[in-house]
Amino acid sequence: MTTFNDILNAIDGDWIADRTEELVRIPSVTMNEEAVCAAYEQMLGKLGLDVDAREVTPGRNNLYARIAGHGEGPALMLNGHLDTIPNQNNQPCYRDGDLLFGRGTTDMKGGMAAILGAAKAILETGMKLKGDLWITAVVGHEETEAEKDGPKALIEDINSGRTPCDRIMIVEGPDKLWVMSMGSMVFTIHLDLEGGGRHTNFVPFSENPIRHMSDLIQRILEKQEELDAGEAHPLAGPERIDIGIAQAGDYFNRTAQRCTLTGTRRWTPGKTAESILKELRAMAQPFADAGGMKLSVSMEHQREPFETAPDDPLVKATEVAHKTVVGSEAEHIGMRIVGDANLYVHGSGVPTIYYGPSNETAHADIEKVSIKRLKSAAQVYALTAAHYCRVEE
Repeated sequence: MTTFNDILNAIDGDWIADRTEELVRIPSVTMNEEAVCAAYEQMLGKLGLDVDAREVTPGRNNLYARIAGHGEGPALMLNGHLDTIPNQNNQPCYRDGDLLFGRGTTDMKGGMAAILGAAKAILETGMKLKGDLWITAVVGHEETEAEKDGPKALIEDINSGRTPCDRIMIVEGPDKLWVMSMGSMVFTIHLDLEGGGRHTNFVPFSENPIRHMSDLIQRILEKQEELDAGEAHPLAGPERIDIGIAQAGDYFNRTAQRCTLTGTRRWTPGKTAESILKELRAMAQPFADAGGMKLSVSMEHQREPFETAPDDPLVKATEVAHKTVVGSEAEHIGMRIVGDANLYVHGSGVPTIYYGPSNETAHADIEKVSIKRLKSAAQVYALTAAHYCRVEE
């Protein structure tokens, strides 16, 4: 009978590092994932798994493989994305001791290789899970031009029964239980001057549209101070409102016809994107009225918050696996940033968490991952599957 120690001993860190390096050496910026999809499909095939290549757009495939359960047990999906952000500074892929460097090592080809390492150990030791274990890789995660087409396609396939599962673990982030993310949107506020611009010499500065935009910026600062003083989420802290772009005017001595603020708003569970949009409109309206301007407020890239309960069966299974591998209690964390879990939870209704080998250098100029942490993450994935899907006696 296969034991948990057998599984732990079967995880090969060097093998995982080799697969990570193979994947990292294949450029896979969003919308150009064809080559890395082919490589990952081949890796799954070499493990003896049948691969369901789900076309998202021509040449860009989500990849699904299943280790079939041998009884009545819940199904777990291990999931991640194969695309990366651009390699802006042409960072090379190389090893230095325990560290593997290169674009995608952390975000998130290391995690995707660790899934393979976990699956390899389960298959080679003959451990029989009662429930199905799914290995799924998606495209279209990083760049906004893809509009999350890979994760959305996976949601369709979960809902249709093509990839049925009871829980999802995304193999990204720190080696902690990331069980909550705030909701997020990119908002744009337009203040449009009725009648167009005028020579600034004939307009008192108190009536200048830019002055009213600056008053609105001050109000946004006050709003953040209110959020900081209000109720904070125990895992992710206070909500946030931020401005990234402020634009106004087209000539040095002419009043602006349009003032624009673009930023992000992040909120806790219990609120929705529509309620936040309504709040933004109410906050900006007095400043539009004061300047005799027309207000419009829009949102894009909105994601609702998610939170998976601390007593969820997948959370408990991962806690046990982490303690077995690492020797300490797993820390529960929340994030203001959003990811695919926000989509999966609201799109499919499947509770989701994250657990990864690292995220400290995600999107950094110099991206790197620890090979030791790749191995320990794979051990956690294999043991989590054993505890959650349950092992056939």
